[in-house]
Formats: sequence, C-alpha cells, structure tokens
Amino acid sequence: YQGRHYSIDATERGELVDVARPVQETVPIWVVGRWPREKSMRRAARCDGVIPEFGADPFATPTLQDRAELRAWLAENGARPDIDVIAEGRTHADEPSDRELVARHAEAGCTWWLEVRWEQTGEVSPVEEMRARIAAGPPR
Repeated sequence: YQGRHYSIDATERGELVDVARPVQETVPIWVVGRWPREKSMRRAARCDGVIPEFGADPFATPTLQDRAELRAWLAENGARPDIDVIAEGRTHADEPSDRELVARHAEAGCTWWLEVRWEQTGEVSPVEEMRARIAAGPPR
C-alpha cells in the first residue's frame, strides 16, 4: 500500500494480511433530506441513510407518524431496504421515558438515534456534557 504520507509492504508481515480486512465495503453516506419534498427525498433515497428535516422549521419536532410516513415513502420509491433513517434528540441515561422514546422511534422505522446538544445550558461545556452522556450509556 502506498499513499502520499506512507508506504507499507504487508507481505513482510504475513500475520497482518489476513487480519487487515475492511469491516464494511464502503463508508456509509448519510445526507439530510427535507420531508416531504420529493426532489430532496429522491436524492436522499440513493444514499445509505437520511437525516430527515420535517417541514419549514429545521428545529420542529416531527411526530412518529411523520417518521413512519417517511419510511414508507422510501420503501415505495426505490430506496434500499436497509437504508438508515436517523432520528435525533436529547436523552438521559436514567429516564425510563427516554428509553421508551427511542424504542418508539425504532418502531416507526428509525434505525439510528443521534444524540444531539443543539442548545447550550451554560452550566457545563457542551463537550463535557456530551462526554458525560456518552459515558452514561444508552437510556435504560
């Protein structure tokens, strides 16, 4: 393998040749799609995943019905059966209602939950807050 900043001859390291295999064929491409704008959604349907924006307000909270309709539209309009549909929001590790929220999104066809911190609380830096949230693990 050769690149601009490296060169390696893996044949000298036979034990690496069998181990150094890609886990997946390509890097997944997720794009933003504006629901229900058909042109935007047709573009998104050609990719590996869609981060949907609903309506005119990018910060509007979509309903689970909105998400289910989007998933159905993708299935009916040529998207891959395994296309990722991303939901985003803010959860807490110790809130049972948050666990239920994520589960309801999965039932509506979402395949990923993107934990976001769009607003800053001011009490703690956003980086520290996100690190703490990651360390706490998924809602339980």
